[in-house]
Amino acid sequence: MLPCSNEITDMMDDMVGCGYKEMYMRQIVDARDAIFAEMCKELKIENHHHIQRCYLNKSHITKEKLIRWLETVCFILDSNAVPLLYAGSEVIERVTELREQKIDDQETIIKLQQTVIEKSSENFQSVKNTVQEELKSYSSVLSKSCSNAFSPKKLEAVVKKVTVTEEMSKNAIVYGLVETEHETLLKKVEEVLAEIGEKPNLTSCSRVGTKRDNAIRPVKITLKSIDHVNQILRNAKMLHTKTGYSGIYICPDRTAEQRKADKRLWEQLKTKRKMEPEKDHRIQNGRIVSSEKDSKPAVSNVG
Repeated sequence: MLPCSNEITDMMDDMVGCGYKEMYMRQIVDARDAIFAEMCKELKIENHHHIQRCYLNKSHITKEKLIRWLETVCFILDSNAVPLLYAGSEVIERVTELREQKIDDQETIIKLQQTVIEKSSENFQSVKNTVQEELKSYSSVLSKSCSNAFSPKKLEAVVKKVTVTEEMSKNAIVYGLVETEHETLLKKVEEVLAEIGEKPNLTSCSRVGTKRDNAIRPVKITLKSIDHVNQILRNAKMLHTKTGYSGIYICPDRTAEQRKADKRLWEQLKTKRKMEPEKDHRIQNGRIVSSEKDSKPAVSNVG
């Protein structure tokens, strides 16, 4: 390092505590600006781009000033610029090393990917062969049994059952609605539904079964939406709390077999209530549920 000492080099020494990058960059820039500012002032020029021989060769620019400027510039180069260049070359070498290492890693990754693809292809072919063999066996068995399993009569029966079930899912049955001569049935049903907050657009409404003395025929109502039917069924329990409607029940539409099963279940419920009056009994999800009063329900084994 040159044995240089002035206010500019002293300013650079004050930055020793700075970080590596910050120290060298600030030292070089601040020292450069300071020396250029001093020279421009002495040479009476606007900026350092005008520092040329013609301005330096003036009588008021003494040899001592020129030596001072040269010494300071050499100090800046020797103390800061050159170390920074060396550091930069190390960084470049490290970057080159990392780039080469990255290329090697990429080549390794590509080789591993090719290996995975080859193994996947082998496994896929093995699975494919197994599936093909299984499909052949299944196809052989299926071709023998299909003629019996999917006969026209059976298919017709299945389609009919699905169709009937879908149609019935849009129906609901109202029990206990008093039957009178020349009744306006639609108005009666709408009044019942209004008690549970429902005002649906009914597709049809009619009594079911043969009219008999001292017997109230149920009413089948049909709606456009299955969701609306389910909503009415959910709210139907509110009728038990309504004055004049506690004896009216709304249930899903059932097939003949389902109605027989429901009838047996209701008979079992009546028996259960007579035999165990100290408990609460009700039908829930197709089974009789019994519970102690003011306690959680338990599923009964009856039915």
